[in-house]
Amino acid sequence: MPIKSIQYDDSKLRKALRDFRFATGININILDENFSSLLGSDLDTVLMENNYCACIQSTEAGMRACSHSDRALLEKCKLTKHVETHVCHAGLIDVGVPIIYDDKIIAYIILGQMKKDEDFLSVERYIAHLPLDFEKMRLYYEGLVHFNIDRINSVASIAEMLAKMILLEHILRPSGSKSLERAESFIVENLDKPLSIEMITKSIGVSKSVLYREFHERHNCTVNEYVNRRRVEKSIELLLNTDLSVEEISQRVGFGSAAYFTVNFKREKGIAPLKFRKNVRDKG
Repeated sequence: MPIKSIQYDDSKLRKALRDFRFATGININILDENFSSLLGSDLDTVLMENNYCACIQSTEAGMRACSHSDRALLEKCKLTKHVETHVCHAGLIDVGVPIIYDDKIIAYIILGQMKKDEDFLSVERYIAHLPLDFEKMRLYYEGLVHFNIDRINSVASIAEMLAKMILLEHILRPSGSKSLERAESFIVENLDKPLSIEMITKSIGVSKSVLYREFHERHNCTVNEYVNRRRVEKSIELLLNTDLSVEEISQRVGFGSAAYFTVNFKREKGIAPLKFRKNVRDKG
């Protein structure tokens, strides 16, 4: 039986999202680390009716574009580990909030469908390719509540506090065996050291076979692959928050050489470290 990556209290999670929705009038959902809804298709207590988005999602192309738009937002959150906003494919504002436990993203809050521009003409181009009744879409759009940038930022801050409350109240938490948790903690605390399987198993008191099995079930990778993933994630903090060279960063996160660091970074992120730094800073 595979180990579930997270555990959560369904009723308390629904209540937290429902309270947020009623207080703000904004749609909200929570997704796991693979961008799948934790609450499945039963979202009647979480999502509000939005005729503008409902019409778009009634078309195959619109539904596909919604899915791609959400994923793009959460991929950005995954890279930066910060709250991110963007204009969705339909011209509305969405916000993504990573829920981080022990420096690992275990889930995401996504909220939005917020109207920033009052005039439908300013967003009509986003949906011009869809087979829709545009006079009806104009009326639906005009019926949406307008959010200025200050209000959007306030909503994002409240959502970030909600993410922290969900963790603090243990409404959502990572799952797994104690030995796996000890191994993960040991790895995170010693990323700058030359970690070996022998060192990890000796420190937590389990056999290699148990460790191999649990990492495969929980993370679908080997222990060494997990170590390198965590080193890459740690390197992103240094790339974005410092001006350290690739060589200096590779030493600080335990890769040992800039060449080995670059190979692993490109394997995980599909781009070289310095190019990644430049792209994120240029956008930001």
